Amino acid sequence: MRIRRDLNSIPCQTAGETWQQIVALVTGPGSRDVQQLRSASGVLASIITDEHPSSRAIMIEGVGPQLRIYCRYGMKAIEEGGKVDPLTWNPTAGDWRMHVPCDAENIEWVKSSLAQTSPRIKVFDAVEADRAEEDTVPTKSSGVVVDWNLRG
Repeated sequence: MRIRRDLNSIPCQTAGETWQQIVALVTGPGSRDVQQLRSASGVLASIITDEHPSSRAIMIEGVGPQLRIYCRYGMKAIEEGGKVDPLTWNPTAGDWRMHVPCDAENIEWVKSSLAQTSPRIKVFDAVEADRAEEDTVPTKSSGVVVDWNLRG
């Protein structure tokens, strides 16, 4: 199962504030290796500034369903408002991995930086197939996808 959350970013808040909001969303009592998320602040703020999470999710796999976090930018962020529903589980309470999108031009320094301080956070090329998604999507069509942001 996958759960989606959309957060408003630039211009509603800075990329750094967006990352802090993501960390607050995915951590709580019992979270493991929270320092890795905090140590990645500069790198992830750069990725958020480049607007990669607008079309490619930041994904967390660990306890509970896979969490996909997207960011909204510009007028869309302003129009949507800032409310984000809290999670009903703590995805970082056990063994977890985060997968973040990055452009090919910056992927090597991002990988290098994250490997030193945040080995639970992996990076993938935003224009190529999402390896994390391919590795976790069930081959049967019985998977459940919950998208709380559907409008109808």
